[in-house]
Amino acid sequence: MRRIAIGLMVCGFALAILGGSAGVVSWTGQAEAQARWEQVKPAQAPADTLTRLSFPGQEKEFIVRDGGSRANLLLGPARMEWSSVPGQPGNSIIAGHRDTHFRMLKDLKRGDVIAVERGAKKFWYRIVDFEIVRASDNTYYRPTAAPMLTLVTCYPFYYVGPAPKRYIVRAEMLEKSS
Repeated sequence: MRRIAIGLMVCGFALAILGGSAGVVSWTGQAEAQARWEQVKPAQAPADTLTRLSFPGQEKEFIVRDGGSRANLLLGPARMEWSSVPGQPGNSIIAGHRDTHFRMLKDLKRGDVIAVERGAKKFWYRIVDFEIVRASDNTYYRPTAAPMLTLVTCYPFYYVGPAPKRYIVRAEMLEKSS
């Protein structure tokens, strides 16, 4: 019985270290991306693939990488490479983990404003809808004629293990500034 208890404690400790290290990697990745953003000066590097996603009402901002690979998602939000570039016609899809950067999506409200900067341009979006769908439901991937921003994370936010659903935030573009 004692061996089982010790084994369970060791497993719990290992899982805590693993979970904590993933959080450290994700926030460190954001700090490094933010430093790169500041160094590159977006106005001087329009071809750069970094995007800054800001939530003024929540005082949060993230650097978004292009490509939804596991490595990119570990470091922060990532734009699905096959989706539209922010500010362009079509559906720009950005995904992030619910247990790090995109947990704050639960605090958003309809009408909140989101700013997206890419290269020398800044775009403003207003949240128009929220949706909770099955993980297998890909209707939010559909292309759109107008510029649309779709944010995706797993749901429920405080679920242990692979979440069965997705939390979708849809926002329409308001204006573009240079």
